[in-house]
Amino acid sequence: MENNCMEDGEGETSTGLNISEGESNEKSSQAMKGTEKIDLVRSSIRKQLIPMIGMEFETEDLAFKFYNAYAYNIGFSIRRSSCHKFKSGQLRDRLFDCFAEGKREIDKRVSNVKYHRAETRCGCLARMKISCHLNDKYCVIEFVFEHNHVTTSPSKTHLFRSHRKITLAQIAEVDMADSSGIAPKAALEFLSRQAGGRESLGFIPDDYKNYLHSKRTREMNLGDTGGVLEYLQQMQLIDPNFFFMLYKWMKMI
Repeated sequence: MENNCMEDGEGETSTGLNISEGESNEKSSQAMKGTEKIDLVRSSIRKQLIPMIGMEFETEDLAFKFYNAYAYNIGFSIRRSSCHKFKSGQLRDRLFDCFAEGKREIDKRVSNVKYHRAETRCGCLARMKISCHLNDKYCVIEFVFEHNHVTTSPSKTHLFRSHRKITLAQIAEVDMADSSGIAPKAALEFLSRQAGGRESLGFIPDDYKNYLHSKRTREMNLGDTGGVLEYLQQMQLIDPNFFFMLYKWMKMI
């Protein structure tokens, strides 16, 4: 038994030029430029860093890291896509897709939403698929390197989600700065200079803010708010007429 776990009008002008064909030709031209760029970059990457059919990895995570490193050099981001599992729960196969794979579904909130995020997916078929063999290692069984879009320049690749991560050393410095009362903007600027620039930092300001938000939410369970709540509950036990109300915050500060 297999478990499927999914991660996640044409018209003519007065000159007779078909608009749809013109747009199609333009997109094809861009895709061709992107392919030429990839070929140029691939030629500069060491052969052992390029995915090949038959390559083996000890774990699925190692395969992801390898393909992600390749994606960083080429100029795109990846994500975990569909997979299947054995009855035992062990992963049988996994598909890693380009971030531009697929198409956005039609938004039913068109009339109610003021701002829509830009479309980033264009049905790109670049991918790498691995499958578990009898030796419990994961082998590359499919690799598609061609993209139907232009890849990103090296100066912007670090902004993609799959290439962003706060290291343990950086977390320690972030915690120290937060406990010392240093503003996030100042702390982020310090970390950037220490790393040699924003592109070498490994994460963006939003990642920094999200980490602090998660940290403060965890601390709140046993922090000041928890202490106040415990005191109010004790007062209610002492005095049956004691009354208090709780309001759920929409946003943690």
